[in-house]
Amino acid sequence: MMLSNLDVWTCFAWLLAGTWGLVITMFVRACRHRAVLHPLTRPVSAEDQHLPRLSVVVAARNEAACIETCLRSLLKQDYPQLEVVAVNDRSTDATAKILDRLAVEFADRLKVVHVAVLPGGWFGKPHALTQGVKVASGQLLCFTDADCEFLSPSTLRTTIVEQQQHDFDFFTVAARYSMDTAREAAVVPCCSEAILMWLRPERVGDPRTPDVFANGAFILVKREAFDRIGGWEAVRSQISEDLQIARQAKVAGLRVGVAQGPGLYVTRSYGTLRESWNGWSRIFNGSLTPRQLGISLVRMLVLFALPLAVTGWNLMTAIETGSLEPLTHGAGLALALAVGMRTLLDIAMFSLVGSPLPAFVLAPLARLFVMAAMTRALLSHAGLVNTHWRGATFNAGQLVMPRLASIDSRIPETRGVPAVVPNATA
Repeated sequence: MMLSNLDVWTCFAWLLAGTWGLVITMFVRACRHRAVLHPLTRPVSAEDQHLPRLSVVVAARNEAACIETCLRSLLKQDYPQLEVVAVNDRSTDATAKILDRLAVEFADRLKVVHVAVLPGGWFGKPHALTQGVKVASGQLLCFTDADCEFLSPSTLRTTIVEQQQHDFDFFTVAARYSMDTAREAAVVPCCSEAILMWLRPERVGDPRTPDVFANGAFILVKREAFDRIGGWEAVRSQISEDLQIARQAKVAGLRVGVAQGPGLYVTRSYGTLRESWNGWSRIFNGSLTPRQLGISLVRMLVLFALPLAVTGWNLMTAIETGSLEPLTHGAGLALALAVGMRTLLDIAMFSLVGSPLPAFVLAPLARLFVMAAMTRALLSHAGLVNTHWRGATFNAGQLVMPRLASIDSRIPETRGVPAVVPNATA
């Protein structure tokens, strides 16, 4: 017997509801398999004294507002064998002066490198980090951002004890964001969810899968293994250098790990709408393939926009007629359940990334932002629009500006005093 149009629509609606049930099941399973680190509360022991020497490398470009907070939180760490290398990447604000002052105050543990020129073919951050590595002396290297603040004095000790226990060659700790505006409180979890649907951090440690994940705000590597995969030079012109270096590590057979670290550190979210638009467009462009972006857009239209629009219409109809039948029968009930499950997942995701829970009511608007940013990333993959980020321009996945060039330089080895790099390259 042929189904009527109504029957087909009802079956489709219940299929959507069932799909949301499957999505929530996958989300719960992923949460059960995630590694969560909490700051160590025990004092530094004799065993800790034998942990490998660690160099933390921080790149800063026009970060006068936050670089001192970052460095002081690092220099308060209780890790026994620690040095910090701060790289001033062509800053035009007070960043250089702040670093030079701190280099004098912490002459025994802080090295400062000044980069004057960005060679063609390099994105600024991997180039600056490369210069920091050249003067670092640690067996372990930790890369972090200038807008990070380390909340616990045992953050580094906690992560390295974990790294040593599992013998990770490449270990990343997911960021918690300081979300000072309602806009970012809604956008961060929605964008994060769109990324995590594909990257699957819970499967990163499985060598049988290609899944990788990395957060540039905290990457810890064994120096020998990092050099073996080419360091930051291997991804010098990549739009998402952190994810690409993680892929290099996994392809090379390195032991890769990822964890969440509530209470370990926090990083700033984007301060303005323009920064958020450019930043998330860049992340989507560098993290997801055109196929993944296309599937994500279709999935969001079918699983999010359609149920929400129809349920909204049914709600208005119920108010007008005084009958709840549009929301409690057939396709209407299925789509209302789909919207309800989508809302439950929003609440869980907002809690997971540390966003204020009341902000989940803005998730539908934030998801429209996600769809727009993904569309821009897809157009950029096709070469139809450019992606701009911190002085670099990308098109069709390639670095357009600055152009590829070959420039030689020397980096003086220093300890505790500023080093000036007039023309630096790896």
